[in-house]
Amino acid sequence: MKKFSFIFAGTSEISIKVLELLLTNPLLDLKAVLTQPNSLQGRGLKNKNSPVKRFALIKKIPVLEPLDCSTDSFLKTVLEQKADFCFVCAYGQILPLKYLKIFPKNCLNLHFSLLPRLRGAAPIQRALMFGDQKTGICLQVMTEQLDAGDIIAKREFYIKEEDNSKTLFEKSLKETKILLKEKLIPYLENKIKPIAQDTSQVTYAHKIQKKSAQIVWTKSALEIHNQIRALYLGPQAFCFLKGKRLKIYSSQIAKEDFFDFSPGEICAI
Repeated sequence: MKKFSFIFAGTSEISIKVLELLLTNPLLDLKAVLTQPNSLQGRGLKNKNSPVKRFALIKKIPVLEPLDCSTDSFLKTVLEQKADFCFVCAYGQILPLKYLKIFPKNCLNLHFSLLPRLRGAAPIQRALMFGDQKTGICLQVMTEQLDAGDIIAKREFYIKEEDNSKTLFEKSLKETKILLKEKLIPYLENKIKPIAQDTSQVTYAHKIQKKSAQIVWTKSALEIHNQIRALYLGPQAFCFLKGKRLKIYSSQIAKEDFFDFSPGEICAI
């Protein structure tokens, strides 16, 4: 059977998990990884490689890390790879149309929601914050517009009351493994025709800001509970207790016994 060569674009720890799944497929040949340039991190503002770059260096995979993906020199380097497609997962930078057009089999994006719902940077967290009953994953053909491309395949699953962003990500990875095994090669072999999104159903999952992680105790118990479980992987929900920041990792809705207390009041230890 024909092998398909590809470039992988990703930056975060989440990206590594997906890349590892792709590397298990004998019909795929990884040419290079595309990742965000080194950034200053930590209290000492040390210059650190992205998680994907660290992974690639260990595995001796060529690394591309341009500041600007639209320069002629970078695009020439990509063309020289002669890759059939690019697979994108949590790269963190808008890829220009000139880049998207390089690949005969397109740029494919794995997105952690049931598109067109929750386009954007934080679909897992927002699904929990919005109290959604189900979510899923989508493999789509990339366009210039954010998460707007045609859908190649999707898988959905229910969100349980005890789920948080960690367990939901783990569920998403399990479904990703199945989706990639069943749908990626058939798509590359022109056996699957992508389907356009219903633009009337579009919603957005905006990036989580650290300041929005602070709990507002006048909100309903359900809203606060959803906020806490959505932000489990960071930035964790927090409040202030006696002048000190208190991070809260888990919660449950109070029973009727506690209804006489005020919002935010400690009623039992």
